[in-house]
Amino acid sequence: MSDLWQKAAVLGSLWAASEIVLGSFLHNLRIPLSGHFLTAIAVIVLVAGHRTWPLPGLLLRAGLVAALMKSASPSAVLLGPMVAIAMEGILMEVGVRLVRGGIWGYVLGGALAMSWTLVHKFGSLLLTYGPDLVRVYGDLIAVAERQLGPIPLGPWGPLVALGVVNLAFGTAAALAGSRIGAHRERDSRFEALAELPREWLRRKGGVPGSGTRPWLPFLAFWLAALPLGLGAFTRLPLLGKALIGGTAVLIATMRYGRALRRLGRPGFWISLLVVTMLAGAVTGALSHEEGMGWVPGLSLGLGMSLHAVFVTMCFAALSTELTHPLLKRWFQKAGGGQLHRAIHAAFATLPLVVAALPSGRDLVRSPLRALEGLLPRMNGWLRAVQRPLNVIGVVAGESGRGKTTLVSKIVDDLRGEGLQVGGILTPGEMKGGRRWSFRLVDLATGESLPMGTREQDSPWPPLGAFRVNPAALEMGRKALSPEAVVEYDLLVVDEVGPWELAGEGWISALEALYGSEVPVLLVSRSNLVEDVVARLAPGGAPVWEVGVLDDHAVIGAIRGVLESCFQV
Repeated sequence: MSDLWQKAAVLGSLWAASEIVLGSFLHNLRIPLSGHFLTAIAVIVLVAGHRTWPLPGLLLRAGLVAALMKSASPSAVLLGPMVAIAMEGILMEVGVRLVRGGIWGYVLGGALAMSWTLVHKFGSLLLTYGPDLVRVYGDLIAVAERQLGPIPLGPWGPLVALGVVNLAFGTAAALAGSRIGAHRERDSRFEALAELPREWLRRKGGVPGSGTRPWLPFLAFWLAALPLGLGAFTRLPLLGKALIGGTAVLIATMRYGRALRRLGRPGFWISLLVVTMLAGAVTGALSHEEGMGWVPGLSLGLGMSLHAVFVTMCFAALSTELTHPLLKRWFQKAGGGQLHRAIHAAFATLPLVVAALPSGRDLVRSPLRALEGLLPRMNGWLRAVQRPLNVIGVVAGESGRGKTTLVSKIVDDLRGEGLQVGGILTPGEMKGGRRWSFRLVDLATGESLPMGTREQDSPWPPLGAFRVNPAALEMGRKALSPEAVVEYDLLVVDEVGPWELAGEGWISALEALYGSEVPVLLVSRSNLVEDVVARLAPGGAPVWEVGVLDDHAVIGAIRGVLESCFQV
């Protein structure tokens, strides 16, 4: 994967992460104009990222990455948001290219991207409700003019006003992003991170939990049904529209029942029906057109509701059928596989990015300050994409099952062969069937300090269920520092567990080793090993379970991995 695509993966992942954290917050609060706020954040992110990495094509590629990552969102209809995200990236790229970079290029790109929000909204409404929406809008403007007097530019007046507001917001967002991007990198290491629930990442293969196997004939059916149905809606009477909409609902429900559960919100559909019929009735009652009245107006509103139902069902169906394996394989080969590899890199980086983001509430309250704190981490995320931690495997087992004892044997065996082994061990004491206290051993120096205890009268500060010795933590971080590990043939980390997954313990020290060549052997509890691998070895790593494999077999496997690394 080229350097340009790697940087696009990081920037696209940051964009997608802001959509996840902030989008969920805005959706839950039902804040109006949330789409505009999300676009403004996207413009800030893209401009700041481009100032850090001013490469031609970066913004366009970041938009494609973010749009395809949107496919992992738990929503039944995804095509509209994916198109909007991709277009915002394209328009940002166009603006920057037209003015050849600089602040005016960012301003033009931001204004174009924000303007697309308005275009996309009107296009979506027109596609959803059909051409009758234009008629209703025009009649409402006429009613408003009779009550308030002439409106500048007539029906175009409100649209032009909204366009000017969007341009202003886009310009402001671009200027803010340029200011943030002007800051130089202060610290490439990660700060405390929190775990991203892996359930979300498991959804990235397609429409989550749809339970429907994509089939190409159905894809062809819906691709043909959508334009044909839209054409029919402009000519057929209300009964014909009801027949088309009802058929779409019946077929979609039978085939995509589980996927459509997210659309099964009676309140939404009832409010849609009431609003459209009320708008139609008001328009009909106030219209001077011959043959119009409130009854024909109700019919007009009902037709718009049926149009919306038909379009929604078509897009929900297409969102499932487009995940067909043949289409995925074609996509993987397109462009030499660069985009596909960038998507994988972006998903691998996503837990780090999401965890580093503040809450949605903080993003709304102080977006500039929140995003400014993320910029120094972008080069660190890039290193994670380019050269992640060199994890050769994980020794796993339950507490008290002998993980540390086995790792001690591994260390002694490898040292007997002349290898330099460093890192940390944490031998502990069990009490009442649980780990009660433990020590920290620096494998390079042999120095040992008491590190943690459950004794509540200990003077050490609390960390989780333990009280932890700050001096031992500092000694461990030095043992894992980039300066210390350069001489090692193997780095042992005993252990990586709840603290690290919550952003504490050794996580910052390990993330500082991204790009290091030293092989790393991790130790983890069995119930956490999946999370540990996903966090620190997104490409996968072998897991050796204590008690399942013979100790000699584990030692032999690790020796074999090291031989392949160093030709020992």
